[in-house]
Amino acid sequence: MDNIYFWSPSVQFKTENGELKVECFNYGKKCAEFFPELYYIAQDGATPEQLKEHFPENKRVFLNSLIRDFIKKKILVKSVITPAELFYSQKKLFHNEYPDDMRFVREKLEAFRIKQTNRRMFSGDVSYILEKTGQGELLENRCSVREFSDDVISYYDFSSVMGILQSKPETHKRYYPSAGGLAVIDVYVHIKAGRVEGIREGLYYYDPVVNSIVFMNDGKGIVSDAHYFTNKEISEGSAFTVYFVYNVGAGMPKYGGMSYYYGIIESGILIAMLTMSGEKTGIGSCSIGDMVYEKIAPCFNLNDNQILLHSMEFGYKKNR
Repeated sequence: MDNIYFWSPSVQFKTENGELKVECFNYGKKCAEFFPELYYIAQDGATPEQLKEHFPENKRVFLNSLIRDFIKKKILVKSVITPAELFYSQKKLFHNEYPDDMRFVREKLEAFRIKQTNRRMFSGDVSYILEKTGQGELLENRCSVREFSDDVISYYDFSSVMGILQSKPETHKRYYPSAGGLAVIDVYVHIKAGRVEGIREGLYYYDPVVNSIVFMNDGKGIVSDAHYFTNKEISEGSAFTVYFVYNVGAGMPKYGGMSYYYGIIESGILIAMLTMSGEKTGIGSCSIGDMVYEKIAPCFNLNDNQILLHSMEFGYKKNR
């Protein structure tokens, strides 16, 4: 069966002075001849051949090259798009009062962080100051770890962290909440060479049904270059990495598009649980906000219904 492609919901186009512009790409006047008709056809989904059928035969060779370029740039897509693509357009709807360089100037970014963590959205005449009960040692000591100890993670401690994700065989449920109990997040683990007791280096699938990790490949294709500069050292120093993958086929049959939203929430719950499970054993963690997943995606052999959402680095804390 031929692949059916749709115009990506995150991509906008316009014709200006007779030229076609798709996001930051200028395709010129010749490509503009196919618009807006090609856009309208792709809204309902079509194969490349079906797209070409709507236009004169003498233009189809050129159109074929254009379609292939649209597919390469993910302007035309055949599966659920990534979070980065999905949320890309939202920044256009937000009026940003801060300068563009704020993200890259340490002092400005720290001032912004302090302001936001101390924001108070409402104050009134009546309020109740809650008692100071303390949050317990685990929560009090929790922090993101960017430099890990070189100590080898014991098999027991590794099992303790990952085991929180296992399925309960008697109820077919998990230890964490999930919309409809569908558990739409698939988990993969990259074990670094010599960093976890008794486990060979490689990429593993975590099987929650029997609480095991299943060897997939040697993980050599997972390189630190996939990380942005500030996160490379974190990745290189960790003992293992956990990847969270949203499984479209596990949730959308019941919840439709909202399953994506629920999957992101579920991923956050898993991140919190793994974080606290690690704290019990002295294993620190660091969530990686973003990385170039395209550079490592081939290692995972994911299908069109699986999307990499997030990753976390783990290792023993120094001076634990």
